[in-house]
Amino acid sequence: MNFNFAEGLDHFRQTVLASPAAPQAPDEMFFNNVSALLRDFETAGASGIFNALPEEAPGDAHHASRVRTIRSRLACLGYLRHDSGLAIIDPLLTHAIRKFQHDAGLTEDGWVGGQTWQALQELVSFEGRRDIGRWFGDHGASPVLQRAIALRLHVLGLTDSPAFDDPDRLAAGLQDFQTVAAFLHDAEICPAVCVDTISLLFDQELLIEKLAGAPSPLPMEEEHPLFAFAAGVASVELWLAGYEVTPDGGAAPEFFRSSPRKRSSRRQLVPKGRPSRLRRDDSRLSAALTCYWQDHGRAEEAPRLAQRFAREFPAFFGMIAAAIRAAHRLTEAEKSATIYHAVANRGDQLETIWQTAHGLGGQMWDGMGRVIGWLHNLRRQPGGKTVGIGRNIARLVYHQAMTAYDTVRRVLRDFPAQLDGIFQRQWPGSDPGHIMMAHDLDLNFRVYINSRADREKISLFIDAVRQTSASFVITCRIIAFFLSTLRSGISQGRTGWAGLILTLLQLPHRINQLGRQPATVPAPA
Repeated sequence: MNFNFAEGLDHFRQTVLASPAAPQAPDEMFFNNVSALLRDFETAGASGIFNALPEEAPGDAHHASRVRTIRSRLACLGYLRHDSGLAIIDPLLTHAIRKFQHDAGLTEDGWVGGQTWQALQELVSFEGRRDIGRWFGDHGASPVLQRAIALRLHVLGLTDSPAFDDPDRLAAGLQDFQTVAAFLHDAEICPAVCVDTISLLFDQELLIEKLAGAPSPLPMEEEHPLFAFAAGVASVELWLAGYEVTPDGGAAPEFFRSSPRKRSSRRQLVPKGRPSRLRRDDSRLSAALTCYWQDHGRAEEAPRLAQRFAREFPAFFGMIAAAIRAAHRLTEAEKSATIYHAVANRGDQLETIWQTAHGLGGQMWDGMGRVIGWLHNLRRQPGGKTVGIGRNIARLVYHQAMTAYDTVRRVLRDFPAQLDGIFQRQWPGSDPGHIMMAHDLDLNFRVYINSRADREKISLFIDAVRQTSASFVITCRIIAFFLSTLRSGISQGRTGWAGLILTLLQLPHRINQLGRQPATVPAPA
């Protein structure tokens, strides 16, 4: 899909640049700008520039990259036999979505809105903390969590394939996970599907910290599950950081060898002084590890470090852990500025960025924290490093712009209803039996409290007024910031979709400065 980023924003540019036939009052000009901008936002979504989640049954309106990601994640969880890669919503995909929604306790409508997308993210993605306890009920783990556990054990190298319908293989994977956890000094977990064990399994950052601090010496037994586990976690982290490797834990147990000789069926011990080596020096994981060390200033040592990964993986995970901590220490303003400045003077390359981002599939929606840490670390290297427009820059730019687009679109849509609610003669929820708030023609608000009012109802009403007012103030500030920044960009020649995207990239840190996101309506299923 090709886009011309010099075009676009037709309605907003017309209201800004055109001379009105008659003088306009400030409020009329403001509402015209908001209305025009909302129409341009809807055009940007309809044309495929932005890939927003639908708010009602979408028909054929889903965007290709989002559909492919949905299809891939449902296949990973076993709801589809295989991932066809098709970017269409066919009956098989609709059935799989309904089955996932049923197992997850969501509305079974057969399309992916905010709640279903969030559930897929929480169960399949590797970045960010999650509340695993909410997926447990009176009868144990929900069916969708059981599938996610089977997937996670496989990707992390503890089972040779996802044990969706094989309780014995699932139990063996959990037993190996307990063995790994015990070696990494977390001996309290039990090899069962319980909240503590599964919470640790899904806590990628904590697992990395434990691997970075792995005790010495490492196990001498070559087939100890720790090595396959380390290879699986490394594949995930390199994939999150944008390297050319696929997290496929089934290959992890075969990743190492102790010598060039053919392995027998018997377990072998690694001879003293002879570290385990990569089974295939040309494997994708080997290549990704080599690239990783090269990117981090160890070019001459990179091949050796990749080859000796089995015995020196704590150093690798120490680097990963440090990058994660550094990314966490960055403020939202610093993250936003880092991404913005990566493309601020490259407006002519936005088309390349968008083409790259739309072809990334599931990698587009996971690993943003890892990538911002990657970019931050590269820029801190001695002498700096010029970062070209590639997969990671495309991921960061598109993801940040997409997030800001969703926020501003929601704000623009909700603003008229918020305004109507606030300026009703009586505040919504007013009850003459307890408390009322009303205003006169001059918008002077007055509060009336019944002498027999229930104190709890008064408190609830006051809290609702405070929350609604604060949300409205934030909404107004976001709109004001966005309009002024966009108008300024247009006056400097940054017109069209390129000007919109560069404005969106500056918004996240501004939202963070306001203290919280604007209030939202419940997300559709």
